[in-house]
Amino acid sequence: MKRIIIFSDIVNNRLTYVLDVIFKHVLMVEYSILNKKEFTQIKDAVKINYSSEKIESTIQIIPHQIISETSIEKYAPKVVYQDDVPYFFKTSSVNEFQYDLFACVFFMVSRYEEYLNSDLDIHGRFKAENSLAFKHDFLEHPVVHYWVKKLQNSIETNHPNYQFPTKKYKYINSIDIDVAYSYKGKSKALLFISFFKNILQINTQEIKNKFSYFVKSSKDPFDTYEIFRDLSEKYKKPNLFFIQIGNYGTHDKNLHYKSSEFNKLIKRLQQKNTIGLHPSYHSNYNQESLGVEKERLEGILNENITKSRQHFLKLSFPKTYENLIAQGIKDDYTLGFASRLGFRAGICNPYPFFNLKTNEQTSLILHPFQIMDGTLNSYMNLTPEQAIAKSKEIIKKTKAVEGTFISLWHNSSLTEQNEWKNWKSVYTALVQYAQEN
Repeated sequence: MKRIIIFSDIVNNRLTYVLDVIFKHVLMVEYSILNKKEFTQIKDAVKINYSSEKIESTIQIIPHQIISETSIEKYAPKVVYQDDVPYFFKTSSVNEFQYDLFACVFFMVSRYEEYLNSDLDIHGRFKAENSLAFKHDFLEHPVVHYWVKKLQNSIETNHPNYQFPTKKYKYINSIDIDVAYSYKGKSKALLFISFFKNILQINTQEIKNKFSYFVKSSKDPFDTYEIFRDLSEKYKKPNLFFIQIGNYGTHDKNLHYKSSEFNKLIKRLQQKNTIGLHPSYHSNYNQESLGVEKERLEGILNENITKSRQHFLKLSFPKTYENLIAQGIKDDYTLGFASRLGFRAGICNPYPFFNLKTNEQTSLILHPFQIMDGTLNSYMNLTPEQAIAKSKEIIKKTKAVEGTFISLWHNSSLTEQNEWKNWKSVYTALVQYAQEN
């Protein structure tokens, strides 16, 4: 099969990174960067000319300066739609590729805009509403795949005998366990105190729940794990659980890591699923806590933990990922917005993290997720019926580009109580549609 060869005046870490993402992680093919002499001498190859110089029989993309730079500059790209696809970083008016697709991909997957934005939400997170994708109405589209598809189409047109490998859509069902149980495993004295507070506050739902649990021996409201188990068995696909095991605090309210009930649950989930760490809110301000929490979970499971997702989706570039790498985390699943669903980095394939501060590609693999239960319900205020329809839209777009769809759910969202009434139907419909080819 023909080789894909690339010539560029620029050969640096940013260029090799974005080429790796495009060719190795999206198109699943190899490529080579050659000097001009080697590039022009080879005849039978797919030749991509990433320079402003005209070279015959090549696919030319004229570079934008962002690829050659080593600093982080304040860019406000002008977005233009062509054939319903957004583009920015225009570098030509006459070529087939008027926009530098490599620069567009680099800007999105590196999360370039998040390094310089200081307008954060109450949890110190980059706001989805401040993203270029949200402002220009393409957050719900996997635009990186659209741009790469344009390049693929050009290659196939110019080289009809070149065949790209067939890709397959994938689905990962992930669940965050922020609070394992509502009552089970907790101090009965504290629960009775809270029961009387509920009476004073006239919190009828909590009064009813506690009465059922203590008097009628009903199941704990947050004990919804059978639902995950049953769907996993039905579709013969394990779940990915992220477990928060940090110290109790304002935003970290799980059971104590030594709780026998908590330990039994973790070990039971381990039997037929994959377990990852859900680093606590507190660990974002104390790096040592991250290592402690990882050791706790590894001690319970008796296995090495290499996957994680940040509690509250707290993500600060590049600090959060630097901390995870230092603790031996290989795969992170935090890359998605809390307030909006869609494609935060414009991509739905696993790909490596690039540290813009050091201008280096790292070993950490990022797994972007597209939909979270709280986004649909608490942030977007959708009805269950609207949530199902919106979820299907995102899944359909992911399937269309043979990407990986990752959903984020919580055990506490399947209680069928209060604001989560009738949301079990949303989850089951989402899983069913996501599983279908």
